[in-house]
Amino acid sequence: MKKLNKVVAGFACLFLSAGVVAQGVTDDEVVFGTSTALSGPAALWGVAASQAAQIRFDMANEKGGVHGRQIRVVLEDHQYQVPIHVKAMNKLLNLDKVFATFNVLGTPMNIATAETQFAQNVPMLFPMTTAQSVQEPEHDLKLTFGSSYYRQIRFAVSHFLATGRTSVCVMYQDTDYGAEVLEAVTDEVADHSGVSLVSSVAHKPTDTEFVGAMVGFKGAGCDLIVFGTIIRDTITGYATARKLGITADVVVTQAGFDTMVAAYPGGITEGLYAASVGDAVYCDSAPASAKAFCDAYKAKHGSDPGISGQLGYTAADLLVAGLENAGADLTVNSLMDGLEAISNHPDTFGRIGWSYSANDHKGTQVVVLSQVQGGKWVSLGQVTF
Repeated sequence: MKKLNKVVAGFACLFLSAGVVAQGVTDDEVVFGTSTALSGPAALWGVAASQAAQIRFDMANEKGGVHGRQIRVVLEDHQYQVPIHVKAMNKLLNLDKVFATFNVLGTPMNIATAETQFAQNVPMLFPMTTAQSVQEPEHDLKLTFGSSYYRQIRFAVSHFLATGRTSVCVMYQDTDYGAEVLEAVTDEVADHSGVSLVSSVAHKPTDTEFVGAMVGFKGAGCDLIVFGTIIRDTITGYATARKLGITADVVVTQAGFDTMVAAYPGGITEGLYAASVGDAVYCDSAPASAKAFCDAYKAKHGSDPGISGQLGYTAADLLVAGLENAGADLTVNSLMDGLEAISNHPDTFGRIGWSYSANDHKGTQVVVLSQVQGGKWVSLGQVTF
């Protein structure tokens, strides 16, 4: 592990460092904290990812834990609101004294509290966002997974511009996540002659009506629309565009890429494109390695896991691998060393080999382009950055 770029002087500082390192770890338990959306506009992501992660941790715990320690996760509901998240993180760090945070949902949420937790020597592990603004700059205590929204959208826009699209519109959340999507479109358009960003509209994450935005896009004559949206606004925005007779191609990031979106009743998302970290995997055609998870999830929750669940399970699986690599003497340093030792770790869903190192805390830089066809996501191609 790269050592923290701090100068520690004096016995008082040494004592503080030792105390913080031990937080959340006993001989028989390790405690992680998750601040996520269990309600509100991003609840599908938060609930499914947390449920799926818990299944992986239960599998480990049923075998005696990792090096004899049971994995316990303290869940907090931030409702996809930054002020609530800040309070939740204060509780997790200072009252629950978690060893590390895990699967914290949302770009603005992770940005808001990153420095606070790093100052307390608490790692940020597999935040449930692929924002470049969260991934960079890299930090000794931060481990992410997946290609950034920025790269996803640059790849997608480049693909469509190569097929003759010339007029681009962007509908995006008025958050750090949405700003990253707009930046990616702006940068990609600037690299192509004869192409224009003709209209962009921001909205609140809680907004549910997009007629005004789509009427404006129709009047602007855009032939490519990029969404910086999540689940609900992806579905509603796309359905509104099609009801208004807009025929432009529409593409969203990983944040709007879920099996629920593709299978929404009435086929209203048919034809939607997404640029994402990996392929959509369906349990009826998943590899044998995913069967135990698919069966356990359906037995407990009554449905197949969506993409959000698959990502939550993947993050938990990588964390278990890191804990195993860390050895019985679990400290912040040994955990980060253990995570950095993960090399070509097989993806349970047969998509990606995950690898980390002291110089790479991102895991993979694959971007997959998919489209909704017949109520399912169908992969069209991919690139690795």
